[in-house]
Amino acid sequence: MASKIIMPQGGQDIEVGRVVRWAKKEGEAVKKGEIVCEIETEKAVFEVGSPEDGILLKILVTAGTEAQIFSEIGLVGHPGESFEMQPAEDEKRGPAQPAAEDLVARRPAAPKPEADQRELRTSPKAKKLAGEMGISLEGITGSGPQGRITAEDVMRAAAGGIPLPEPIAGKQPDGREIPMSRVARVMARKMQQSKQTIPHFYLSTMVDMTRALNLRDRVSESGGEGNAETATVTDMIVRASAIALEAFPQVNCSVKDETTLIMWEDINIGIATTTDEGLVVAVLADVHGLSLQEVARRGRKVVAMAREGKQATLVPAHFTVSNLGMFNIDNFTAVINPPEVAILAVSSIHKAVIPLDDATSHIRQVMNLTLSVDHRAVDGAMAAQFLNKVRQLLEEPESLN
Repeated sequence: MASKIIMPQGGQDIEVGRVVRWAKKEGEAVKKGEIVCEIETEKAVFEVGSPEDGILLKILVTAGTEAQIFSEIGLVGHPGESFEMQPAEDEKRGPAQPAAEDLVARRPAAPKPEADQRELRTSPKAKKLAGEMGISLEGITGSGPQGRITAEDVMRAAAGGIPLPEPIAGKQPDGREIPMSRVARVMARKMQQSKQTIPHFYLSTMVDMTRALNLRDRVSESGGEGNAETATVTDMIVRASAIALEAFPQVNCSVKDETTLIMWEDINIGIATTTDEGLVVAVLADVHGLSLQEVARRGRKVVAMAREGKQATLVPAHFTVSNLGMFNIDNFTAVINPPEVAILAVSSIHKAVIPLDDATSHIRQVMNLTLSVDHRAVDGAMAAQFLNKVRQLLEEPESLN
């Protein structure tokens, strides 16, 4: 029996994807896991592997065409194998039958306004978001398949309700409209959702990075410039965060609803990365079992792919690190990336005079960390313990190996 190639979701709240290209032609041999096509969602481009050995029997969605998430886009099987095209759900059901009350009432009803006559198609996510924001779905033009209203349409309608500043009397308004990139639109929607729905609170601490920098420099000098074993400050923070998440699993969760949390078993850490199109999050999956050197090697790979508009994995991050240390920033707070419950903001490393217990002082290399936390899932005491664990690990960098 032929195996289906399914349009992957590729991220939270994604409803449609677009086939960018097919790497194989119909009739060509494929191995299980071999790349057969590339698909693009709002967030990135993903490679899709073959579900089994065989040949590409049929391409159901051509390159450049959009399709619903989890729908069939192709079939893989064995040479000469027959297959049947599955009708769409609407076709299976056949033409809609009139309701019982419509069969009784033969007298034509009074004509309704045009807005009431159209069927209001909306995703559950969009309906929930509209209710939370107090926005009517009537009058919103859907951008999804068959005019379906998506969560992004709701967010766009909400943003459109913000009044623009009135021009000064006697002066023509200056400025020009610039369309936001696909990546920027997604990030704007998620950040607005985050600040409107997540009760943030923030904790900060100062970390002495002197020993960590000395360790990094020693490894770099022993292996030469570009040594693959050299870990950056970001790599050290990702490794420390993974160990801390394992010690405090409550921080490695998501809020499902008002009464339920989802406690994740895998530890997937996102690395906030700037690209030409905007901010994206490169996901480093299953980091809890990796050494610092493995984190460094895989981290370089996933960040490089993110800057090319691709993601190395389809799994979502459960915690994010945002490092602005290269931009000479003393301190900042980051916005939580839903459905995560925490994000760690990393500032620049600078020299500071640190007083000691014996009334003397030393000049040390320090940086500030600020943890943004969702108060629905994590309380202040646990967040403080988590942040102190990260600080302790960075100040004792040998423990990161």
